[in-house]
Amino acid sequence: MNQPPATAVIVTHNSAGEIARAVRPLHRAGLAVRVVDNASDDNTVALLRRDFPTVELIENKSNVGFARAVNQGLSGVTSDIVLLVNPDCVVPDGTSRELIHYLRQRPEVGIAGPRLVDGTGRVAISAHPFESLTSVLASRFGGSLIPVPVRRMLGGRRRRRAYDACRRPSEPVSVDWLSGACLAVRTSVLRGIGGLDEGYFLYYEDEELCLQAWRRGARVVYLPGVQATHVGGASSADPSWIWPHLYRSMLLFFARHRRSSFTAVRTAVLLRALLGIGLGGIRLTVAPRAGAARIRAWSGVTRIALTATPEHLERQPRCTS
Repeated sequence: MNQPPATAVIVTHNSAGEIARAVRPLHRAGLAVRVVDNASDDNTVALLRRDFPTVELIENKSNVGFARAVNQGLSGVTSDIVLLVNPDCVVPDGTSRELIHYLRQRPEVGIAGPRLVDGTGRVAISAHPFESLTSVLASRFGGSLIPVPVRRMLGGRRRRRAYDACRRPSEPVSVDWLSGACLAVRTSVLRGIGGLDEGYFLYYEDEELCLQAWRRGARVVYLPGVQATHVGGASSADPSWIWPHLYRSMLLFFARHRRSSFTAVRTAVLLRALLGIGLGGIRLTVAPRAGAARIRAWSGVTRIALTATPEHLERQPRCTS
C-alpha cells in the first residue's frame, strides 16, 4: 500500500522573492504544501494565490512568530511526516523523498535534515552540539575575531564532530540538533512534544525541538548524502528587528536548560551589546544608515539583557513586529 504524501509547512514573511522557488520542488516531490503567512506587506499572498492555487494558505493579520505559525500549519495534519522548510530554502524533490524515506524506514529516528549549502554552493554548518557557555562565547561573540580552528577547539569535541560531518560528507550521523531551514520530522514526535515551543518568537526553536525529541527517545540524524540550498536572511534584513529576537531566544534557552550559565551568558550579551553601540557610533561617520541601524539593534539587545531574568523571560510579552 502506498504511503500518504508527507506535508510541507512553510512560514512566510515578505517572502515574495523566494517562495516560488521553495514551493515548486516540493510539489514535484508530491508533498501537500501548507503556507502560513505572517502578515506580509509585499505580494507573497497574491503570488501564492495566483501561481499555486493548490497550496493551503493561512493568512495571519499580525506576525505571530515562527513557532506559533508552524503550529498553525501543523493543525489537522494527517500525514506521518512533516517537512519544515524555510521560504528561502530550495529542497530538490530527490532530497525531500530521501528524507521522508529515511524516517519511514527507521522508526527510532524522529528528525532528519540534509546537508545545507548557500547560494554559492558553500557548505553551511547546520549540525550542532547543544549549546554551552563556551560554545556560545566562541561562536556568537568571537565572530571573525577568533580563527575558525580556535573556535572549533573552544567548542569541544562534539562541536568538532558536527563540524566535520558537515564538511566531509559521509554516512548519516546522529547529532544533537539541526538548523531548522529544512527538517523532516515525524508527526508523532511533534504531537508528543506539543509542536514547536511558542516561547521562542524567532530562533532557537529548532534547538529546542531537537532537545525535546532526544528527551523522548527519538534520534536526530544529519544526512550529508542529500542536499538543499539555503540562501538565508530572506525575512531578516533589519538587524534592529532580528537581533533582539535572537538574543532574547538565546537567553530563554539558557534560562530553561543551562540555568547555571545564565548569568554569565546574560553578562556577555550585555557587554557585546554595549560594544556594538560604541562601534555603531564609529560607523555613523562612514555609513550613517548602517551605523544607525546597528545602534538601534544593539540598544534593543541592551534593554533585553538589562531586564532579563529566567522568570521575566517566561512571562514577558513577545514582540510581534
